[in-house]
Amino acid sequence: GSSNQISVDVLFLSLPEKCRAISKNYQDYLTTSINQDTYEKNNFGDSSSIQALPLPLSTSTSSLSIRLLSHAYASKPLSKSTILSLNTLFLRRDGGLFDNIPWSTWSIDPDKKERDAADNVIEGKYTLGKRVAYQRLMGKDWEGRSLSLGNMANRIRYLLESEEKGDDTNFDDMFDDFEMSAGKETSEEDMMLSLSQRLLELEIKEAQMEVAECEQQLAISRAAQSSDETDSMMDLDLDNISANEDIKLLENAKMRLQNAELSLRELTSAMRQKPGDSPSSPSSSFSFPWEEKTVSENRSKTSNLLFAVLDKMAEQKNPPPYRGAIGYPAKLDTKEEMFENSVLPYTSPYELLIDIIDEQLNSEVIGCVLEQTSLFEDNLVLGGALLLQRKGITKSVTIAGEAVSYTDDDDDYGNEGILPQSTYVVECYSDEAIGIAMASSLPVYVEQKTWERAGRVSVEVDASMATQAKKDATASENRVNVMNRIPFMKPVDGFEFAVQVEGEKISSEQESKMIRIPLTTNPRLFDDSDLPQSPTANPNRSVFSTFNPVKSLDEYDSLSDDEKARILLKLESFQGELPRPRAVRASMSNRSDKCYEDEAPPSLLDDILVPLVDESVRRQFLIRDAERRRDYKEANALRESTSPRQKALEEAQLAREEGSEDDALKFEEEAELYKNLRADVTQDEGAYSRFLDRDDWYERETQARIKRLDKSKFGSLLDGMD
Repeated sequence: GSSNQISVDVLFLSLPEKCRAISKNYQDYLTTSINQDTYEKNNFGDSSSIQALPLPLSTSTSSLSIRLLSHAYASKPLSKSTILSLNTLFLRRDGGLFDNIPWSTWSIDPDKKERDAADNVIEGKYTLGKRVAYQRLMGKDWEGRSLSLGNMANRIRYLLESEEKGDDTNFDDMFDDFEMSAGKETSEEDMMLSLSQRLLELEIKEAQMEVAECEQQLAISRAAQSSDETDSMMDLDLDNISANEDIKLLENAKMRLQNAELSLRELTSAMRQKPGDSPSSPSSSFSFPWEEKTVSENRSKTSNLLFAVLDKMAEQKNPPPYRGAIGYPAKLDTKEEMFENSVLPYTSPYELLIDIIDEQLNSEVIGCVLEQTSLFEDNLVLGGALLLQRKGITKSVTIAGEAVSYTDDDDDYGNEGILPQSTYVVECYSDEAIGIAMASSLPVYVEQKTWERAGRVSVEVDASMATQAKKDATASENRVNVMNRIPFMKPVDGFEFAVQVEGEKISSEQESKMIRIPLTTNPRLFDDSDLPQSPTANPNRSVFSTFNPVKSLDEYDSLSDDEKARILLKLESFQGELPRPRAVRASMSNRSDKCYEDEAPPSLLDDILVPLVDESVRRQFLIRDAERRRDYKEANALRESTSPRQKALEEAQLAREEGSEDDALKFEEEAELYKNLRADVTQDEGAYSRFLDRDDWYERETQARIKRLDKSKFGSLLDGMD
């Protein structure tokens, strides 16, 4: 299509079975040696002509959006370096899918680390969920690539187990190779004993620190118990229970320390044995103070000792709740993750994001939607939305010696109010929703009335573009370029249609049916160059905006959603994004039961616009809303804080209703004076420094001096000046 003679990339959407048929024909043509003419006649004819919904992409985003979609469409595993390069493109999209996922409230926190001292959830801007997701997309804690001590130990263990099961490799040969490469005549047993000694010394240090921590906690509990002499019997019982638990923890810590010290003494004694003093080997004279995961009778004592050392190195007392979690050790990879999934795990950034959502949010994407996003009248603009659903938590309990699994529907995993089956709508760009749908094998849903309203066109495969893609693949040894994997389509019989930007003037009914390019699409999506200068950068503009489009409550009530949206976009004080029609409708529906009776409740659009309009209009709106909700206390409080300007305006309106035009003009003149005093009439009095306002006495004297001035003495010099 074209908009003002500018080329625009368009995605064509149709029914799944139609798309699958065209995709198969297109791929067959690219990968076979069929003649173009023959193939056009059989496959690029009427059978490939379909009714499709054209979805235009912004010129600033289309090329790289299609690049991301092409990888999702191809569904070919990619290397880590390729995925990371694509992730940087995906993450640079402000206000898109990544920014709108509820990282701060849905990232699981079973240990409740993101709480303050009073066990209150900390503010969202201080949570770490979004940072963890960003670091994952940047390559942190990649499956099978971690160099943490625990994963290195597991890697050695998996390799040894594979060697042992596969060809019965002799461990003595392995150690002989190591000794030869080191150039030392060190026996296998001497190396294991030396490593064991260092490991036991580390175990003793950890046990000593644990004993100290337990003693400190017990002292705190006893001090609190002795200081609260006025506590009730129930509180004293709770304190006693807490102290008993601390004593038990201290006893366990001391037992751990004693076992470690005993094992070290046994090891030291074994290492001091002289050859021939004992028929048994030194390694059989002691044991580790921790339990070995696997002990095989077929292994030598030294082999079992090595596996015990590896188990200790991979031990995690507080494993992470999800991969990449901050404040936890790196997640231990399974054998499959380390040797299979780490090679080519993902086909696109969308697939990696789905994996992060599954693990970090304990959720899944259950729906992908294209919905109307424009509040402008007769403007059809489609944006994407994903529906997330919280998964249940599987737990197990032993009943009569048998393990029984069940789903706990009351465990929120540290997220207050986020229980299994909870849902969340994530707003995103249309191409992002399509990419997630392809990565998760889900259909893309479009509302029935939107599908029926939208202007669909007949399209067919572009044979010339397909031929060029085939030539490129042939030149590259039948390797189809990823950018050519999505079939190229064109309107049937050379039909052309116009594509406009959201908000542009509509000149015909046909234009109102065509999907438009979103106005909210950020031009900085992939390219930071050639950015327009912000209007706020003008050094000559006033401190506050003087734009005040709504001057009375009646004027505000007459505004349509289209007009409210346009006013918001003109206001410099509005820095956000316009809500979607779905969110506006939902906000009114949620408030319909709050005693509004036959009156329409305020919408989300009102919540955004009212704080930015004239102060007098805002206060009248809020007083009326409080009275409709029968909250007379709030209404009276708002009346008591009425500004002098608003009082003058109300007096003027009352005088005009009583037929006293002279009094009405007098009060309006007084209101205009108060308006001139204020630096910003859209803000409440006291919302900013009063030194920015004019002095009342000075303004009154100036106005009086102007009235006394005889303009006739100055000719036309003062014409137009009040």
